[in-house]
Amino acid sequence: MLKNAIVTGGVRRLGRYISYFLADEGYNLALIYNSSSKAELAQTSKVLSSKGIKFRFYECDITDSVRLKKVIGSIGKEFKKIDLLINNAGMITKIDFEKITTELFDKTIALNLKAPLFVSQYSLQYLRRAKAPLIINIASLGGLQNWSGFMPYSVSKTGLIKLTFLLARKLAPKIRVNAIAPGTIIIEGEEKGTLKKIDMDKIPLKKYGNPNDVIAAVKFIIECQYLTGHVIPVDGGSHLNN
Repeated sequence: MLKNAIVTGGVRRLGRYISYFLADEGYNLALIYNSSSKAELAQTSKVLSSKGIKFRFYECDITDSVRLKKVIGSIGKEFKKIDLLINNAGMITKIDFEKITTELFDKTIALNLKAPLFVSQYSLQYLRRAKAPLIINIASLGGLQNWSGFMPYSVSKTGLIKLTFLLARKLAPKIRVNAIAPGTIIIEGEEKGTLKKIDMDKIPLKKYGNPNDVIAAVKFIIECQYLTGHVIPVDGGSHLNN
């Protein structure tokens, strides 16, 4: 039986690679995007068109709950059921504590924490139609460690991890909910600035990750039917530094 997945932020960067993997696994895809360029949409569309699955793009600022509810409704009407929801969309800003504004804090919390909550809530009726529905939240090592230079981001991802635990408890036994907490993930062609986030010498495995490392965790979570309420760090052991 064909399976359907929603991926927020599924058109570019890490979300794009997750979408490609799911297409290879036979999932039809509803990809929600907001700021992706026409070139990024075209690139993702070209690759997905070759994989023999159905996919649709849905433009939506997922911090707009009214618009979001309509978009999820449209996805439900088109796809009928949702087997997998991946809350991937997010933002990160490096900023000193003294320079944090209420606007930046609210925007970060709205996108990284509030939106996954309501995407999950609005998708619930369609997830319940699936045989073995699953939610995967893309959290961050910053939600497990104290990234004082990324305070709004770190707080939001800590909240997303707690939301993962709460949803796993609330939605069991029908729906499994887990999270992945990536460390420094290098995306080919988009390396600029990424390497400055953490010194490689501070990573026990002495190397950076790539999208395939995160995808391996996604695959494991999908396949392990006895796993819920867990956060998997994909960070080369960086969480050991706390």
